[in-house]
Amino acid sequence: MSYRSSLLASTVIASGLLMSQAGASDLPSTKMAPIAPTFARLPAVDGVNGKIEGFGGWADTDGVANLLRRRNFTGGGLASVSLPLGQTFGLQVDALAASHRGDGVLGGAAHLFWRDPSTGLFGAYGSITRNDRLSGLTHYRAAAEGAVYLDRFTIGGLVGYEWGNKNANVLIGAIPGFNVFDVTNKRGRFFDMVDVSYYATDNWKFSVGHRYVGGRHAAAVGTEALLANSGGLAITGYVEGRLGERDYKAVMAGVKIYFGQKEKTLIRRHREDDPPNWLKDDMFTGSNQARPNYVPTGGGGCGPCGGCGPRVD
Repeated sequence: MSYRSSLLASTVIASGLLMSQAGASDLPSTKMAPIAPTFARLPAVDGVNGKIEGFGGWADTDGVANLLRRRNFTGGGLASVSLPLGQTFGLQVDALAASHRGDGVLGGAAHLFWRDPSTGLFGAYGSITRNDRLSGLTHYRAAAEGAVYLDRFTIGGLVGYEWGNKNANVLIGAIPGFNVFDVTNKRGRFFDMVDVSYYATDNWKFSVGHRYVGGRHAAAVGTEALLANSGGLAITGYVEGRLGERDYKAVMAGVKIYFGQKEKTLIRRHREDDPPNWLKDDMFTGSNQARPNYVPTGGGGCGPCGGCGPRVD
């Protein structure tokens, strides 16, 4: 083959290779695109966890405390334990032991719930609380519980039905010219406890809300801040207040100790570990429902149900 022929053949082959390269670059690539990472959803409850809580403060709920010189102290302790039930469900059990204005209060509650820590919570709630007032007044609650997590906001609470175990008329004291009786009715009623919470930082929460317990409305405000955090243990301090109709008011402060699986911020503990313990507000139910009835002394046979004295409802 001549030199000229060889050069021509080489040119043709090179041109063919270049054209095939250009054509291949225009065709869709058969190489697989990288797969976006996927993250498994966090469990409803991040392992067994719990908290204990101590609180104390001042409360007035019936408007006759000063007349009868009743104590206004309220305080006690609460405890909660939360358990995972598979990936998407959880169970929490709560307890309360307290003194509310001189009356002992014991209570227990249970939450059974579905939760996605990135979205919210929905479940069922039930509680029972016994108050020494009125010779042992017991209240029951059954409710739906829910929460929605919106970035730094959480909207959550209980909506349900409450009822008592008995009607009662109990002499609680006397003022000049009158005996004062506590009167209560066991009939049931709607109740709610709802809060809107905002986390100013991951470890500092503010909340405002509404309470309707024992037939009385009240506004609820509070704040909670992380004080110490080490491993699965965290300590917070908080202040709460209630202000409502018919002298329903209180101010309480306390400390919570959280026990969990790992070190977390406050907002994560609230959304990944234990739901709120609502039993503090159960203390007010018996006091809110009881109404003082003033019966004149020496009234010629009038009794606490006689309707002859001025009654405060």
